[in-house]
Amino acid sequence: MNIDKYSESTGHGALMITGDTHIDLAGQMTLLNEWVANSSDGKIASRDAMKPAQFISELAYISVLEKIDSDLFFRLSGSEIRKMLGRETKGHRLVQFPKLANSQSGVRAIKTAFASGQPVSGTDELDQNTIHFWLRLPVMDRSGEVTQLICHDRMIDHSMLEAEAPRYAMNRTIGRAA
Repeated sequence: MNIDKYSESTGHGALMITGDTHIDLAGQMTLLNEWVANSSDGKIASRDAMKPAQFISELAYISVLEKIDSDLFFRLSGSEIRKMLGRETKGHRLVQFPKLANSQSGVRAIKTAFASGQPVSGTDELDQNTIHFWLRLPVMDRSGEVTQLICHDRMIDHSMLEAEAPRYAMNRTIGRAA
């Protein structure tokens, strides 16, 4: 699957990613590259094909959401996700975490990723000091249905932007100067 052709707006302030144009974190790019490498013949990657050893340095920032009927449940979450949300998430419904569920990266982005079968990513400026970088990757289960998302969420303090997300920091500086 060639994903270098385009990025398009989802109409919700998030972007459907089909290239690396809007991925600002190296760890998210690593995860997206693994997803692309395991997608072929018009089919997206399966969860089983996604090998954590290929993105081991990012596991703290990863969670897996599963769609069961019309509800979303956390199947696993890394240590930074638990820290971000204030508690263990495994087995809990997404709506039990309203700060995440109601954010740009929450239900709307998740629905877009499930409906499109394409990665969705974006950023949320949470306060004067923190930016939330997020990525949603739909994956197939063993029956070939898209029932899960691999999610990457990382909070970065503004003081760390130049080191962690230099392109984002540069664009942000240019945007403020205009």
